[in-house]
Amino acid sequence: MISATKTRIAILGASGIGRVHARIFHEAGVDVCAVLGSSKESAKNASIKLKDFYGINSQPYHCLDRLLEEARPNAVSICTPPQFHFEEIIAAFEKQIGVFCEKPLFWYSDISNVELEDKLAQIATHPHRQLWVNTSNAFFAEQINKLVGSISKKDGLTFCFQTQGKNQGQGIAVDLLPHGLSILLELFGDNLISNLREKYSTSGYNCQFNYGEHKVVFNFYENQKSVKKMIIELDGRQFIRCQEGDGANYKVLFHDSHTLKKIEVEDPFKVYINKFLNSLRAGLSENDGFEVAAKNLRLMGKILLEST
Repeated sequence: MISATKTRIAILGASGIGRVHARIFHEAGVDVCAVLGSSKESAKNASIKLKDFYGINSQPYHCLDRLLEEARPNAVSICTPPQFHFEEIIAAFEKQIGVFCEKPLFWYSDISNVELEDKLAQIATHPHRQLWVNTSNAFFAEQINKLVGSISKKDGLTFCFQTQGKNQGQGIAVDLLPHGLSILLELFGDNLISNLREKYSTSGYNCQFNYGEHKVVFNFYENQKSVKKMIIELDGRQFIRCQEGDGANYKVLFHDSHTLKKIEVEDPFKVYINKFLNSLRAGLSENDGFEVAAKNLRLMGKILLEST
């Protein structure tokens, strides 16, 4: 059992999204005790920025083994590129350290379905497994599901997500598919993917498929100069993510095209981090997010591996 005041977390990859992780954990009362960079210089710079931006005092490291031995965190937040995730997850588990991981759970360019299943089995059966993956947009789907009521087996879903990411082509799919798939799992549960069609471009990835009886369209775009946009459309009824204010006045909302109202919801990112912290303090792997993360990754494999 870990109390809130004793929870110590290390951020692996503390620039970009890692800085956001550090801020939210800090706001939740967690001690962000260390950061891991790809080099001594990058780790030091990340630590300095966390201090300057949020008043976080963290020790910089560029060697994971040394960080785990010296900083002795209760948890790590993995924000490194996905090809490093699996090794970092196992290294943390070996020290009985809980893991909050950015999506996807793990991935690398030449992965096979056999390797994917082997790695999932190693995580699933590890005696010290405690894992959550940040597919927090599923929380929007959960709230939408409550508004819509019953969802028909023939309801269709279109999910449009535009970010300021740097990825291109299939890299966009690796980055954003976990979000779309988390929404599918939340709305429609487990189903089979069929009749898949894909299209890539420098700045976009589009796919269409049947998910059981549901017709699904994903439209993903990444451009560092673009305006961020997220739209969940369920049989013509659009729910558009928006936000208002900043700092202490920051609000997350979605606009319902059916009622023309803006509906405030909890910040999904904070919801998932709190789920992780509650799971960590309970100390039971049955309470973690692995099973949902594994389903998400298997669906990703169906789309990106079996279609090639």
